[in-house]
Amino acid sequence: MAKRSQEILGSGEKTMRTKLRKLGVAIVLSSSLQACGTISGDGSGFSLSGKNEDVSETEAVADAAISGGSYVEAARLYEKAAGENPKSASAYLGLGRSYLAMDQLGRAEFALTRARMLDKRNPEILNELGTLKLRRLRPAEAIEFYDEALRYERNNLSALTGRAVALDFLSRHAEAQESYREGLKYYPSNFVLMSNYGLSLALSGQVGAGISMMEELLRDPDNGDTVRSNLAIAYALDGKRREARAMLTGTMSETEVSATLDHYEDMRNRFKSGKPIGYMVFS
Repeated sequence: MAKRSQEILGSGEKTMRTKLRKLGVAIVLSSSLQACGTISGDGSGFSLSGKNEDVSETEAVADAAISGGSYVEAARLYEKAAGENPKSASAYLGLGRSYLAMDQLGRAEFALTRARMLDKRNPEILNELGTLKLRRLRPAEAIEFYDEALRYERNNLSALTGRAVALDFLSRHAEAQESYREGLKYYPSNFVLMSNYGLSLALSGQVGAGISMMEELLRDPDNGDTVRSNLAIAYALDGKRREARAMLTGTMSETEVSATLDHYEDMRNRFKSGKPIGYMVFS
């Protein structure tokens, strides 16, 4: 969610999907990868499957590739791993993640659907399907997957975060904030949860509270920059265009900054008239 303002709204479904991938959902996907990646019990390697289970050598190399951002290579290796073991849910999960990262949503859906058939109760597979639905701008369907993931693992960070993002997308901000608070009970210092929660407060009309929370986060020397675009939106809603510009400067060209601020002004006008604006933030 923290980078959503770095893109200017355009027309067309493909454009919107690409923006959503680069913006809010990028954080959800990143959180998902961080939450499910585990070191195997014997210290032998890193697995994105989220389980302490043996994986093939091919899949282990694929895990390393996707962790390093080499998505094309990761997809090639996960395809090979799935061919070697067609019943490996983790291979199909990794393949789906690789395709999501490359914005190949049709192929991602096929891989993730196959992974779910092989492991119906895996929260991480359900989370990635939720992410896929968000990328397709279908937040209500995304919530169904996140809710199912939470039935199997009530404190799953990715599901709690993704669910809240989807609810904010639908302008169901009170429910989103409940989900953020639930997440913060388990992960009280999680920066993504706190930053997204602050923006959600602003979107629901509690602009001052949201700004105060995000301004405090901005002081973090390691993570402060990740809250800047969220804070820019809150400043704009509060009529503080100069402060919003300061948050965006350096993250995009001056032309893009001006166009983004103009879009935020449209959001503010709807916001002031009491109309929902969640979809304007996420699409």
